[in-house]
Amino acid sequence: MCVSFRFLLPAALVATISLSFTCPDFVRAETLNCLACHNDIGKEQFVHSPFGAGECVSCHQPLKGGQHPDEKGSVALVEVGSKLCYMCHESLAGKKHVHAPVASGDCIACHSPHASADAKLLKGRGAALCLTCHEDKFRHTFGHGPVVAGNCLVCHDPHQSDNRMLLKIGGAALCFSCHDRTGMSGKSVHAPVAKGDCVACHAPHGSKYRKLLRNNFPEFFYMSYNADNFSLCFNCHNRELAADRRTDTITNFRDGDRNLHYLHVNMSGKGRSCKTCHDPHAASQAKLIKGRIPGFGRWEIPINYEKTSTGGTCIVGCHKPRTYNRSGYGD
Repeated sequence: MCVSFRFLLPAALVATISLSFTCPDFVRAETLNCLACHNDIGKEQFVHSPFGAGECVSCHQPLKGGQHPDEKGSVALVEVGSKLCYMCHESLAGKKHVHAPVASGDCIACHSPHASADAKLLKGRGAALCLTCHEDKFRHTFGHGPVVAGNCLVCHDPHQSDNRMLLKIGGAALCFSCHDRTGMSGKSVHAPVAKGDCVACHAPHGSKYRKLLRNNFPEFFYMSYNADNFSLCFNCHNRELAADRRTDTITNFRDGDRNLHYLHVNMSGKGRSCKTCHDPHAASQAKLIKGRIPGFGRWEIPINYEKTSTGGTCIVGCHKPRTYNRSGYGD
C-alpha cells in the first residue's frame, strides 16, 4: 500500500512540495519550484511543453528516501532513454530502416530535452546537426541544391524509413518530387532511367563533374575522341566500343564489319560525342536516338532513324540518307 501526505518545507527553500510515496522507488512530487535552483536552463526560444508548463515531474521524480537537493542522485528520470519520450510521443522506430540514435533510444543525441534555439528542440541547425556524427564528404565543385542549402531532410527522414539510407521515397520517385520528369519516357528509355536508378549516373550529394555526374562526360557535341572523356558511359558500356575501325562483335552499329561508332567519333575536326545522337534519358526513336539536335543559329538538325532487324536507316540533316546492314553492307 502507498501512503500520501503533504508538508511544507522551510520558506528559505522557496518551494512547496506535495509528496506521495509510490511503489516501489519513486516519490511523486506534485509541486516543485525547480527553477529556483536550476535557473540556467530553458532560456531558448523553443521550449519542451512539459518544461514550459512547469511540469518537470512529468519526466523527473524524487527517489524515495532521497534528500533533494542535498543528496546527489536523489532525483531520477521516470523511464530510461526513449521509453521516457514514448510516454508522450509516438514511437518512431517501427520501420525497416531506423536512424542509429533512434534505434538505440538516444533521442537526446539530436534533441534537447528542455529548450533549444532551433525548432523541434534540435541541438543544431540543418546539416550542422547531421555533421556532428556523419563525416563531411559533401564539399564538391557541383553540389546538389538541398546539400548546398544544408537541408538534408529534403531527401532523408531523420527517424525511420522503409527505404534504404532513410530516404523519404524510394528510387526515382524521390528525385521527381523536385525534378521535372518530362523527357524521361519515350519509345526507348535508358536502362537506369527505366529502373528508377538515377544514382547510377548522378551522385546524389555532389560531384566534381557537371550535372552531378559520377564520372567524366563531355559538355560539347564535337571533340576529338578520347575514351577517358566518356568514362561515365563506359562504367556500363563496352570501353572498346569505338576503339577499332573494323569489328564483327563489339557493336551492332556497324555496316558489315565497318564500325560506325568508330567512324562517328573519329571524324576529322568534328568527332561526335555520344550525346550528339543519343539522349541519356529517353527518346522518341529506338536506341535513344534524338529527334533533333542543335545546328546552326536557330536551325535544329533533324534525325529520323528507322531500326531494322539487321541494322537501320538514318535520314539526317548532317549527311545524306544512310543505311547500314550488319549482315552485309548498306550504302
